[in-house]
Amino acid sequence: MEPRILTVPMNPEFFPETALLLGGVIAGILALRHLFAREPGPALRVGGIAVACIVLALFLGRSGWIHSNYGRQSKPMVLLPASTPSPDEARFMSLALGDVILRVAPSERYVLSVEGKRFLTLDAPKSGMSVTCDLADDDGRIVGRIRRNTPERYPVRTSRPDTHTMLLQDAEGHEIFGVRYLGPTQVQITGSFHAAGLPEPVLVSTQRGVHWKGGGVPPGTRIDLTPQGKGRIDFERSGLIRVLP
Repeated sequence: MEPRILTVPMNPEFFPETALLLGGVIAGILALRHLFAREPGPALRVGGIAVACIVLALFLGRSGWIHSNYGRQSKPMVLLPASTPSPDEARFMSLALGDVILRVAPSERYVLSVEGKRFLTLDAPKSGMSVTCDLADDDGRIVGRIRRNTPERYPVRTSRPDTHTMLLQDAEGHEIFGVRYLGPTQVQITGSFHAAGLPEPVLVSTQRGVHWKGGGVPPGTRIDLTPQGKGRIDFERSGLIRVLP
């Protein structure tokens, strides 16, 4: 029988922390040698380096900003559809904004905006769906940020109960965003979204429908936008919803 070598894979994300910890341990050993040799000056200097390396390694290891940057560079985990479409469904895409259904022309990207200010992007190639958006509180302040299914910077908790669902909760445990990829031609979105340059958030919920500055759509509404073709779905101050090129 051939001997086997046990290897433990390591995430390259934590190489800097590992190097700092190793350097801190080596410096600590050297500091002890100087101390036993009754050389207090060098012992203090090398000991200080050891402490600095260990403290910096711990700081980097707990830094969400640094490791979220690494996650952003990694391949995002796409959402997979929960079902397969029927031949009739393949002619359109149903965007369920809470309990408001927008039927639009099928595309590999769906961009939603208010008065030209983008607040939600859905990339939906055959390989799976990814979401990009900024989330806001009731006052319009950003409380969460998602870039291609990857949360960034803000203290949010992500939940992936299955391959077609992603949920985000704030620090207090309140759900601030949800996406459910129900099928290749149907996706459900809920949340409070930030549009750059606008003071008020875009509210999307099953109880209240869709509300934005200047307009709103009550829950249970069905709107067919397929005759307008592909393009950006814009919610206008007048209350109209149009597909723009």
